[in-house]
Amino acid sequence: MVELAPVTLGPVVLAGDRALVVVSLLVGLVVAEVVSRRSGRDAEWAWSAVIAGLVAARLGFVVVNADVFLARPLEIVFFWQGGFLAWLGALVGVGWAGWTLRRQGGDVRPLVAPSVAALLAAVVALAVLPVAPDRPSLATVSVPLVSMEGEPVVMADWWGTPTVVNLWATWCGPCRRELPMLIDEVSGREDVRLVLASQAEAASTVQAYMQEQGLPLGDVVLDGGGGLQRVAQAVGLPTTLFVDAEGNVVRVAFGELGRATVRDGIAAAQRGVEDDGP
Repeated sequence: MVELAPVTLGPVVLAGDRALVVVSLLVGLVVAEVVSRRSGRDAEWAWSAVIAGLVAARLGFVVVNADVFLARPLEIVFFWQGGFLAWLGALVGVGWAGWTLRRQGGDVRPLVAPSVAALLAAVVALAVLPVAPDRPSLATVSVPLVSMEGEPVVMADWWGTPTVVNLWATWCGPCRRELPMLIDEVSGREDVRLVLASQAEAASTVQAYMQEQGLPLGDVVLDGGGGLQRVAQAVGLPTTLFVDAEGNVVRVAFGELGRATVRDGIAAAQRGVEDDGP
């Protein structure tokens, strides 16, 4: 499948796959409203189908990653972190719409036009939305990084171990929420390395924030010029790079992540398999 780049709408940055879903759903709902009103009905069946599909997609992801969510049930509702089974959501949504229409009058024909429109919208969006840039090999680039102590950081020292490189900043709300989880999940492991690359911020700013939050400084490096962000062609923060032991970026994840997504990205980095994510 084509990997889409994040879409920027003013101050809002939306992951490419989520933008594709939003476009498809909006087109389908608009067509459902038009078709329903022409027949003298409302489109409540379409809106309820979208809700049912989204809930099913999220719950499917939760079941697949039950070990994560059983330990932290509250994270089930952290839907902004991503984590949906799209195929299950589509199946349940269409099924819910068909069942609702049959219950209301037995005619499922109003479902056809919105479904076709949503599918066509997805095809058009795939052709129009920007494609994600080629993933870089960090082993072939040189970005000036320094430790919190002001010592140069040599990226070549990272290779040999799969690495999670998180691009973040203290002013970024999603970064602030994500940071403790990343440290809890990755820091201290022997089979994977964590690099928290602060983007274009002073050491004093980063140190004050980490101390205020009671977070360790050991995994933090300073990317004063935002070099890693340019190399990854990241349009916003946070952006997380899952890098294999040879320095190849096998997955790029935009936005705030959940634990299940982080674990899946680590597994991809350990396999050294370049993919589009869950």
